[in-house]
Amino acid sequence: MSNSSDKLITSHRAMLIGAMAGGGASLANQWRDHQNGALETNDVVLNAAKSAIKAGAISGASTYIAEKMAGRPVLSLFTILSVGAASLYMMDQISEGKEI
Repeated sequence: MSNSSDKLITSHRAMLIGAMAGGGASLANQWRDHQNGALETNDVVLNAAKSAIKAGAISGASTYIAEKMAGRPVLSLFTILSVGAASLYMMDQISEGKEI
């Protein structure tokens, strides 16, 4: 039996991997503060969830845009880097409550 109809699009895979990496990095970064009692468990989970959503959205969007430029590897690489950087900047501005 084959699951070929359930195949994930490349950008969806990138979104899932980005979310796992972003959430994991956030947890690793906050773990010491949690162990020292500086952060509550709820705060750690909330921050990790926010980081996972941000990283997933950024990696999925940049991969989707780069897919549209298939056949041009240098342009795809620069697209991924620029969309990722711009998305991180935008997310930081939104989370700080500033206008973009």
